[in-house]
Amino acid sequence: MSPEHAFPPAVLLGLWLNAAQIGSVSQTDAANALEAITEQVDVQMVSNSVGIDSSWLDLVRTVASAAEPVAVGLPVPGDPAGVPVGVLATISLDSGVVAINRTQVLCRDSNDVWKLVTETNNVLHYDLSQARRSLKEQISESANQLAASDLVGDETKILAALESFRTLHIPPHISKRSTEALELAARIIIIAQGAIANTSALHSPSTDRRRLQTLEQLITVARTVLQSVVTT
Repeated sequence: MSPEHAFPPAVLLGLWLNAAQIGSVSQTDAANALEAITEQVDVQMVSNSVGIDSSWLDLVRTVASAAEPVAVGLPVPGDPAGVPVGVLATISLDSGVVAINRTQVLCRDSNDVWKLVTETNNVLHYDLSQARRSLKEQISESANQLAASDLVGDETKILAALESFRTLHIPPHISKRSTEALELAARIIIIAQGAIANTSALHSPSTDRRRLQTLEQLITVARTVLQSVVTT
């Protein structure tokens, strides 16, 4: 795990792009935010293996004039999150992707370069309110299951990871409730990933399998919250 934790970049990019789409931030402010998050002054547009540099402002304008907001995909092994195989093979999974529309995907390649790739995708839009309710229900259910599992482990690394978490580059229009939901999801993922690595049920293989299943399900539900960047 990295020494400092934050939201996946695609989540932040999606929030800013959708903020520009609904007019809650200026297109220039959104473009400046994309540049800061990606640490790139331009984005490379790739079609048929040909790349052309374009400005972030041009991308923001494209999104602002679109009929639908962008969607965010956070693919993990076993769940491509609607991202096509051809894209998955070339990107940094930890960064996530932004589906600008059904035929364009903004992603960071293995050389840490953000590119807008022409690829058909099935990245979904999620409702934040519904995802937040599901996460709270899953937290309650998981807490009861894990409390009854007689687990042992070391919480030191988990606490250090939580302490390092930073909420940077959130658009100013996002409500406190939405920001708290996104932050909760990110922290739950840190806790669950840490618990997978640093806890166990020593005397019961079946209980240990249930521990893993419970924690993995918790991560899945929390990922859905992070992918719910269509906020009001």
